Amino acid sequence: MSIPAENEEVARARFARAIRLSPTLVAIVLAALWLAGAPADVADLRFSAPLVAQPGSSIGLRAWQIDRDEEGYPVVLAPAVEVELRTGAGLLVGSTALSRSQVQGAEGTLEIPADLDGQFSLIASAEIDGRALSVERALYVRPDIDSRLPAGREVNAFQAYELGPMRVADSKRGPAILDPRVVEGVCVPDLQCTLLVWVGDWQGRVRARSLAGVHVEPDTAWVSGGFARLGLVVRGQEGRASIEALGDDGVVLAARDLRLPVLPGGLLARASADGGSVRLEWEALGGPRPVLIDIFSEHRWTHARSLAPGDESLGPLPPGVWRLQVRADLFSDNTAGVTFVVVTTPPGRDPLPFAANAVLAKADRDGLDPLAMSILGGAFAGSASDALDALFAVPSFGAVPMGPGVSTTVRVDEALAIAQERRRWWAAGVILLLGLVVSMLLLRAEVRAQEEARQLLQDLGDGSEPPSRSTFGRGLWAFVLLVFVLMAVLALSKRWF
Repeated sequence: MSIPAENEEVARARFARAIRLSPTLVAIVLAALWLAGAPADVADLRFSAPLVAQPGSSIGLRAWQIDRDEEGYPVVLAPAVEVELRTGAGLLVGSTALSRSQVQGAEGTLEIPADLDGQFSLIASAEIDGRALSVERALYVRPDIDSRLPAGREVNAFQAYELGPMRVADSKRGPAILDPRVVEGVCVPDLQCTLLVWVGDWQGRVRARSLAGVHVEPDTAWVSGGFARLGLVVRGQEGRASIEALGDDGVVLAARDLRLPVLPGGLLARASADGGSVRLEWEALGGPRPVLIDIFSEHRWTHARSLAPGDESLGPLPPGVWRLQVRADLFSDNTAGVTFVVVTTPPGRDPLPFAANAVLAKADRDGLDPLAMSILGGAFAGSASDALDALFAVPSFGAVPMGPGVSTTVRVDEALAIAQERRRWWAAGVILLLGLVVSMLLLRAEVRAQEEARQLLQDLGDGSEPPSRSTFGRGLWAFVLLVFVLMAVLALSKRWF
């Protein structure tokens, strides 16, 4: 009568050992998986460069390191960075060393050889904390390639430039054209912006009357060279004004409502060319500060520089129409000040045709800008300096983004994610296999105990079929297998591992 009891004790012992050992093994597997998924301690080197370039031109480059100070706040550092331009086979075709920016990070320019054509790799390398790091991105070089990055800003519907229809009270005495434009492209609240109103060959006075949030001082200006120039200050997040052409008797001859383009927290920039040398002035809330300057030919980023207050010279630029974007830091593309400058050869040549052609080349349809069409058609006889300011007023509203950048941590994180995904599947497989082994042992113990009990009853009985009896382990193998399956599913969870 002691044999069934011994079998029951054996089943109990096997079950107890399986239960005690299996959670420990599962815990070890999950702990190892969790530790393996810890983020790698790699310095965050970031690199910004164009995607496209033309042979014989240049490209702007910026690099910086994101770190944390003693209190855990992010800081921007400027490591020594070398940039190489290589072919797909690894042949070096160009290189440059970035210099420390006066604002953040490192900056520089890379000259593109004139005989290049195709896809190349830009590799930025630096040594940080004794470890060599590098990031890589593609550069497409073609003779006729152009950047497709759109120019624009993120503003709400009440901060975008909007020009209403012209209302004419006296067509005989009033101007045929009443075209107001903001010279800086945008008005920054509490900073003065310049309103330039083109009236064609009409002579008289122009008045700006506030409709909402605009302070004008003085509110009227005489037309000179086809333009009237007024100073405006926007108070608040929206500015609307009525632009009016006045007769000699002060009567309104024509009027047009204008919603000013407003950019809270932005910078205002103004550039001028003296021969081949370019000067840049900028203004920001809070007083003078160093700024980053990104120079574009059309939408292609060609130079990366920085200037400190009091140093307003950018030096010489090649002949052409240049877009200058002025930023307070590396992360403020949307609030950049935008201005244009035309460099002609020989110096002193009339820049108006170049500016008009540049404006119309980006127009959605021919004749979009009446001032540009008037200049190219030979009908314009007004002030050349005012015309340049007016031509670039509308495109100055949009800022061209720097485009996507690359980071060492992004590449490391991608590699870590792939490796961790493999580890999750291996851990789930190990846990599931362990569950199958434990369940098979329990099932085997259960079946053996049932057979031994049935045999014993037959030996001691009267020959009739003994009733089926449950043992301690009956059905527990299925429950244990279910628990291991759930643990395997947990190992596959990206949230925890």
